[in-house]
Formats: sequence, structure tokens, C-alpha cells
Amino acid sequence: MHHAFRLVVWLLLLWAPAGLAHASFDDSRTWFDRLSETERTETQSDLILVGHYEFLVDGKFGRGTFDAIAAFQKSQGRAGTGVLTDFERRKLRDLASRVDDELGIEPVSDDEARVALRIPGRLLSVRNPTDAGTSYVSEDGEISLETMHASLADQSFEQLFELMTSPDPERTVTYRNFGSGRFVVSGRIGDYSFYTMFVSSNGEAVGYSLAWGKTYERQGNITSVYIASHFTPMASLPEPPPELRKAEGTGGDRQRSAFVLPKEQPEVIFLSADITETTAADFDRALAARPGARIVALNSPGGAVDSALKVAFEISKRGLTTYVPRDMGCYSACAYIFFAGTGRQVEGELGVHQISAEIADLVLAQTTLGDVLDALQQFGVRQPVISHMLRTPPDDMYVFSTAELDELGIVSGDPIDIALAETAPDGQSPSPALNSTYVQLSSLSSAKEAERSRDYAESRWSALFGESKPEVHTAGETFAVRVPTPSLERANAICAAIKSDGGGCYVATGD
Repeated sequence: MHHAFRLVVWLLLLWAPAGLAHASFDDSRTWFDRLSETERTETQSDLILVGHYEFLVDGKFGRGTFDAIAAFQKSQGRAGTGVLTDFERRKLRDLASRVDDELGIEPVSDDEARVALRIPGRLLSVRNPTDAGTSYVSEDGEISLETMHASLADQSFEQLFELMTSPDPERTVTYRNFGSGRFVVSGRIGDYSFYTMFVSSNGEAVGYSLAWGKTYERQGNITSVYIASHFTPMASLPEPPPELRKAEGTGGDRQRSAFVLPKEQPEVIFLSADITETTAADFDRALAARPGARIVALNSPGGAVDSALKVAFEISKRGLTTYVPRDMGCYSACAYIFFAGTGRQVEGELGVHQISAEIADLVLAQTTLGDVLDALQQFGVRQPVISHMLRTPPDDMYVFSTAELDELGIVSGDPIDIALAETAPDGQSPSPALNSTYVQLSSLSSAKEAERSRDYAESRWSALFGESKPEVHTAGETFAVRVPTPSLERANAICAAIKSDGGGCYVATGD
């Protein structure tokens, strides 16, 4: 008995330091600060949606962020280290996406209240204008959101806060926080909880109040903070750059990051770029700017799977049509977006292959593939199409023939015939001549380095290039390695395959 007791004590002592070491505030801060700004804010937003973060999204690390990360990890039966593994980040995104879909989160430009915000549109389906903003209410009336604005000409922002927190027999204030530019008040009115926020902007106070009954306690607690974190007075939205304002004034297209809003095609949103981690957020902004859009045109070599799936589910939810224009191509992760369309049309090329073998975490790779397969099944994609994807190595591309597009049920709906021009990276103006399309692999400062890069590319990806050969193009003191291609579709296909094989490239046209 004595020996057994000593063994238990020894095991406890051995375990205790390791257990304490699991949760390190400093290690968590170091990990979090190494994330990109977008990744930091997305992590906090996801933690709100899964119910572990109760503060405004700001991308900054603090005790609230650390506790939320650790709480999420523990909810999954894992150690609360405050440092998310790739698998845990994937799980967090997955759970948050489910809540996002359940609530029907959507971007809204509320002109009446002069604010832009994100609301649970699936819950708040009844909408009516008010004297100072808009009323959004659920069908059963048990959860409601009201946006509003008030002039600060006759009262100060602080006086408005005092009014909102003044004694009231029907209202109990349980939390209040005042700052020079923002205040929050929350509490209860009878059987209902409420959360009110106002922001001082351009001589006005703009804000909202969310109220919910017991039926919506979970949704109310989550969305009250989520809305606050994605609430922007329209007066605070950044102005477009001068060159864009000039283009708009002369009939040019409006550019919103990866998306173009063609002025001559008011029902179209056009993706003509790589898919990155910010593409889903870019798509939200494009939808807010063009709420009447019904067609999403696609010209992309693919990219980030997570971001592509987010765009895809938004397209599916809104019942939008997807379209690959003539002389353009949609490959790899772009295809997931295409398959989400309620109507689907292809005039250019559509290509698929396996997800990248570069994903180091096997569990993460399997989870990613599982999400892709679930999405394709939800979009009604037939098994032969999925088989082509699974059988094509990531460094190759299966491009569907015109006959297969019909036979495999890939295209559906009415034909589309609209004219769209491709765009070049970084806002550069592309040349209209498609016969000068190329894949740029690298840009170097010496001819010797460029030749070495060219030889490496040819030895690694010669099977992709076919009859085309990489060449060194000289422009002043810059030496670019690029592969000329006969068409934009072919260039996109090559670049998609290179990226899936761990390389880097972009598609461009002109000299």
C-alpha cells in the first residue's frame, strides 16, 4: 500500500509540471502574433461564432483571446495550450462555418442607418424601414435587430450614453462600457436580453440594438458580439484610390480586390485572380456593393481551398449562377466555386485535380478532402466528375471536354453570352491580345540567376509545359522567367498545376 501511494504521488508530480506547461500565455501570444492580420481577425471571428470569445474583433492578442483559444481546445477534448495546431484551426473553421450557415450570416449595406454590417439573415428574414434605420425581425418575433442613427447637434455622445443607461423600471442594465468613439450597453428588458452599441461618426451617432428571448439565447449571445465586430459607419469606409475613382467616372469597371464589378454588366461579379485566404472576405464586399448580382463569372487558376469553399457555399445559399467565359479558365479550387452555381455554364475551360500533396498534416489533408467531397455532394456533382478529380495527380489537370460538360451534367440552366475582359495581377492593365499570354514563374535581378531558375523550372515541370519552353525576358535590369502559352485557358491550367505542386506563378498578357 505504501509503495502504491508513493507511485501515485510520483506520477502526480511528474504530470503536474507538464500540465502547467500546456497553457503558456507567452507562447500563445508569440504564435498568434505570427499569423497574418487576416488570420488573426478570422480566428477571433470564428471563436465568437463557436461561443468562446466575447470581445470585439481587433486582431490583437490579450487575455480574452488566450482564454477563448484554450476554452475551444478543451471543448474538443484537447490540451488548452493557447496555440492552435493546423488540425485545430481547421476544426475551428469548420465549426464556425456551420454556425455561419445556420445563422445565414450576410453582409448588408444599410443606407437608411448609414452603416455597413453583417447580420444573421436566415434568422432576421422580415425587414422594414424605420424613421432612423431598418428593422430586422425573425418570423416568430423572438429576435430582432434595429439599426439607427441620431444627430449629435443637440446632444453629446456622452449624453446619449447617459440616456441609454439612465434608471428605467422596465430595463436592467448589466453591462456598460463608454469610450470617446463607441459605447456598449447590455442587459434585460422583461424576459428579453438586449445589446446596444453606438459609434460616433461625422457628427452623428450610428448604431444598433439587438433583442432576443430565451428561445434564441445562444444565437443572441453570439450574434450580438459578432455584429458589433463587423459594424462600420459608412462615413468611415475607405475611399477608393484616385485612379479607381477616375475609372468609375469614365465608365470603367469597379475593382474590389480579386473581384471586378463590370459597369456594363450590372448583374455580374467577376473573379479574375488567384484564390487567397482573403478572397471570401473580398466576395462579401463585392456582394454588398452589388446586391442584385445573379451571375459569378470565373477566371482563376485556383488557390486556397478553405476560401474557395466559403465563396462556394455563399453562391449556393444565394442561388447564383456560375459561368466560365470564353477564352478563360477555372481550375483546381476555382472548380469548387463553379460547381456551387444553381445554374452552371462553361464557354472556356473547367479543370480539376486532387488537392495539393504539399499539405504536411495528413489529418488536415484528409479533413480538407472530406470537406471538398461533402461540398460537391451538396452541390449535386455526379460521381464520374468526382472520380476524374480524385484520379488526376495534383501536378496535372483534367480538363472536361465539351461533350463531357453535357454528358456529366456539369452545365445546367440557360446559356450565357456576355463579354468580359481578363485582368492582370496587382491592378495592371492587361493587353487584349490573348496570343501573348504567358505564365510568369519568377523575376530576378541578374541574368545568371534567371537562367538557373529557368533550368530548374524546365527540369521540374517540363511535362506541364508541353511544346512551350520557359524563357528569360529582359526588361531593363529585371530578368523574368516565363512560359509563353497559346491561350489564357492553357496558361491558367499550367499555373494551377504548378501551384498545386508547391511552385509559384501568375498569369499575365502583353509584352
